[in-house]
Amino acid sequence: MNINISLNQLSGERFQDPERGMINIQVTTNISVLKVTQSEGLLDFGFIFSVNYNPSIAMLTMKGSAKVSGEKKELDDLKKSFDEKKALPPMILQTISNVGFVEGVILARSLNIPPPIPLPTIAQQQAEQPKNPSYIA
Repeated sequence: MNINISLNQLSGERFQDPERGMINIQVTTNISVLKVTQSEGLLDFGFIFSVNYNPSIAMLTMKGSAKVSGEKKELDDLKKSFDEKKALPPMILQTISNVGFVEGVILARSLNIPPPIPLPTIAQQQAEQPKNPSYIA
């Protein structure tokens, strides 16, 4: 199975400047599947990847499609599973989110807003206390 993501529309808007010291910004992401079409050897999942900030400082939206190719039986099973559960299979969801987060980081940088992924925090090391020399007599 091969998954190819193509983005058709990128949109980002900053509503206000993030204030200095604003550390309680919550970022939520959502992937919505609009439609699924099947053609010879291909499934096409149309989706919207959105990023919302709370407090409302910005919004990012990416529209695109995930084209999945593979064996006919595999694609039929995938479409049937999607139609029954109305949920994306994890491998497709992961691929869409990977592309969405990378593009979201680029858009966020252009708009001067926090990136849509949590930045890693590195624990600060405590200064090493000088040891009293020990003497053995």
